[in-house]
Amino acid sequence: MLPKILDEKILPMISQARITNDLKHVKEQLPIWMVDRLSKKRNITEDESSEMVVTILEVFSKMWILSLKYQLTHVLGFFVTYVFNQYRNRFRKSEIPESGELYLQLWNYEAPANEEDPIEDSINSLCMNLEKLPSFTALVLSLQFDLPMKQNLKQLLLWKLKENQMDPNLFFEECEGRRSEHRQMINRLSSMITRYTRKLYETTDPNRRIWYGKQKKIWMLRRSRALGRSFFSEREIAKWLGITRKAVRNHLSQGKHELRKVGKDLLHYA
Repeated sequence: MLPKILDEKILPMISQARITNDLKHVKEQLPIWMVDRLSKKRNITEDESSEMVVTILEVFSKMWILSLKYQLTHVLGFFVTYVFNQYRNRFRKSEIPESGELYLQLWNYEAPANEEDPIEDSINSLCMNLEKLPSFTALVLSLQFDLPMKQNLKQLLLWKLKENQMDPNLFFEECEGRRSEHRQMINRLSSMITRYTRKLYETTDPNRRIWYGKQKKIWMLRRSRALGRSFFSEREIAKWLGITRKAVRNHLSQGKHELRKVGKDLLHYA
């Protein structure tokens, strides 16, 4: 039977090892502590416990380097997650598919990972195709969906604002306020997706996994809808640019049509 090591003892040991870079003592104690935490959640045999200690020792160097990304307040959670990951890889590979580093990143509370990010992956290629559109059409699309603008579009926007006696500072303050609110909302929704992704990895109960999966899909749908909301409405764009709402709709229709032809649909907006 493995000896018991208290949490109060292991954390100062980790802290000291980080300072001195002397891993001898922590390498002896940490794997035992990790497997003890594993045994409290999983009904594992003594042979499996011993095998898991050996497994952790085999990957200790890699694990330690990964752990340095985490603050001391979160690092124990990282080590627990790591041992669960190793256990599943070794004994339950057929039950739960793992995704390596992504699984560990799900417990990075500073920047948790998400598999789904429907807008970030396509934003660069989308902007490249915007350059092929007429400038005014590209500007209208950029305003409705808050797409990054090249210098020529920024200059066109400033010219239209001044032409219509609109205060550019007021416009950009409005943009920043909306972006801040939107980021906060997306972060909240993303955190819920991450939460249920973690729960899916943690549980092996089929009914709970089904329920967690449904909850994750609900939050993914909510985030998808949030990403699909217009940044500026047709009415607001018409006001800023000094054109009619019908003209705004025409530019949006033309722009979306051209983007679809090259396979760069504006996600689910159109």
